[in-house]
Amino acid sequence: MFKSTLLSVVAATAMMLAVPSVDAACSTTALSCSSSASTNTCCTPKYGLVVLVQQWVPGYGPSDAFTLHGLWPDACDGTYAPSNGCDSSREYTNVETIVQNYGTSTLYSDMQTYWPSDAESNNDFWSHEWSKHGTCVSTLAPTCYGSSYTQYEDVTDYLTKVLALRAQYDLYTALANAKITPGGSYTYTAMQNAIKAAFGVTAKIDCSSGTLSDIEINFNVKGTSTYVPVNTTGSTCSGTVKYPTK
Repeated sequence: MFKSTLLSVVAATAMMLAVPSVDAACSTTALSCSSSASTNTCCTPKYGLVVLVQQWVPGYGPSDAFTLHGLWPDACDGTYAPSNGCDSSREYTNVETIVQNYGTSTLYSDMQTYWPSDAESNNDFWSHEWSKHGTCVSTLAPTCYGSSYTQYEDVTDYLTKVLALRAQYDLYTALANAKITPGGSYTYTAMQNAIKAAFGVTAKIDCSSGTLSDIEINFNVKGTSTYVPVNTTGSTCSGTVKYPTK
């Protein structure tokens, strides 16, 4: 019950935070990567195919939750946004400090729990994810907020939104509801069917040497910040998949 309440609070907070004060003329129904998309990059993301990547890494994060790799805005044809980010003036190297000083009261602890680094310091990891991917969310550009923008609001809005999407697209629960739990081996088809039953789309499920490593769900964006899941392909898992305990 506590976990469910916490995730609901995170998701609700993100919905409030991650909507910049864009021009009132922006459509709330225009969909990225469609004919209705706006050419105003404050109204429709410039990179309108967005990939949410969640990891399953033994030893990192809660035993009953996937952790985050990141949220990656890509071009509508599936090609990547610039590899070095989209705004060099906002490529911060101190994102951990920004989160601590400018985030909500729970943002830092949520980042530590659900977005830990498994290869470098949390600060380096979070700074990389923001600089490379967060700066490419065009609807979060400071100019899109107008006169209401406050320093680092774009950073904390991005991070909060990613956490909210992780909570909304709770892969552990989706798999567990289909009786797929850590410590066993399951068919790729069963895992894919469980995710589709929960979220209505086909995900990209990746393995390393037959062991589950991460799962991607793709989105288009309606308005400035409503993420609509879409089917994706390219899974590297097949046959029987090992789902290890943490």
